[in-house]
Amino acid sequence: MTLQSSRHNERGNSFSVSLFDMTSALSTALDLLDPALGSHQKRTCLIAAQIARCLNIAGRDYQELFGAAIFHDIGAIGLQQRLAMLEFEEHDAHQHAQLGALLLSRFPGFESYASLVRHHHVQWQHGEGATHEGEAVPLLSHLLYLADRIEILAQQHQDNLLAEIGHIEQQIAGAAGHKFHPLFVEAFLTLSPKESFWLDLFSSNLDRTLMAIAPFENINLDLEHMLRFARFFALVIDSRSHFTATHSAGVACTAEAIAMHLGMSELECTKIRMAGYLHDLGKLAIPSEYIERHGGLEPVERARIRSHSYITYDILGHIRGMEDVAQWAAFHHERLDGSGYPYHLGAADLPLGARIMAVADVYTALSEDRPYRDGMSRETALATLADEVQRGKLDDLVYTTLSRHIEEIEQKRAQAQIEEGLELEHFWQLALHPHSANHPDTAP
Repeated sequence: MTLQSSRHNERGNSFSVSLFDMTSALSTALDLLDPALGSHQKRTCLIAAQIARCLNIAGRDYQELFGAAIFHDIGAIGLQQRLAMLEFEEHDAHQHAQLGALLLSRFPGFESYASLVRHHHVQWQHGEGATHEGEAVPLLSHLLYLADRIEILAQQHQDNLLAEIGHIEQQIAGAAGHKFHPLFVEAFLTLSPKESFWLDLFSSNLDRTLMAIAPFENINLDLEHMLRFARFFALVIDSRSHFTATHSAGVACTAEAIAMHLGMSELECTKIRMAGYLHDLGKLAIPSEYIERHGGLEPVERARIRSHSYITYDILGHIRGMEDVAQWAAFHHERLDGSGYPYHLGAADLPLGARIMAVADVYTALSEDRPYRDGMSRETALATLADEVQRGKLDDLVYTTLSRHIEEIEQKRAQAQIEEGLELEHFWQLALHPHSANHPDTAP
């Protein structure tokens, strides 16, 4: 990971964004998978960080704990798994931990978090939990496990939390040595009498509180790492459905190719590729059964789906320095005649990046197989786009650029989607057969 000063800079092809902002955005997006969990990952992170600080855990150990905690449930893609996490007594919790480790190992900046996440539901069992399935368990995995369980109890008693502190303390202390490492329980019991420890968890300023103790607030992602991070986002988004599995990669590659042929700068082309990877981020809030549906959607379901691009903007818009990427990504369903959604912007309000994204998204979607139809041929997809241009919905110049260079763009799109498909194939195999891989950190 490239270390830079916290000051944002954008000169020529130099561009950087706060790692904390990107990390916080992804954690927010993951918690959209089930509203009942709210900000579970962020609250767990805050609990783990406070206990670590109480024990003077610092440096690389603190950074890895913080990063692992804020992403610890990244492998719980399915709704049922996430609902099960609301229970204090877990049942078969190791599967989502293993899947989370697999996903984290795919991103060079997060591979060091994978082992902590993989073992974050291992119980201490009076020292037997020092190993699990023949592997050494990092001690900080036990701290993460404790923080996760404290957050679940706090969430269960949220309406009258301060009155229930004693009850929570009793449950945690009673499991010391058996479920939880005694050292971490002792530190928790030192912090627990402070009302602020509990009130911070459900404060509207949770992100600000986390930022104040984040170990990488002054670490920025350079352009190369931002692009990798965006592709990592796409891997998480697309892992929910076989039918849209490589959609984000296809849109990203198509949009970047169009932008290059339109003469956009190298920096702008990279940013538009990022926007392509991130454009469907808001779909994490949409039930997967809507996406997988073979038949038509009910009006209430269509209305729910139309919220996804707004959610994309709501998340990405909080990343300082990524304002243009957020707009390009979120406006991909807007149309020049104002008939799009969710903002009903018209031609005067839609920048070139957003126009490119709209064409790239429609073309890629038409070309892909969906539960209710086969993908269109190149000729049919282009003809459908041409009709949208004639109706004043899509940009003529962007469409003409796509059609003029379709052979080259199609080759690039196909290759990008093949590569994304290979990434996802191993993930799905592990999801179906969680014990088929010896260790997710060494997955191909």
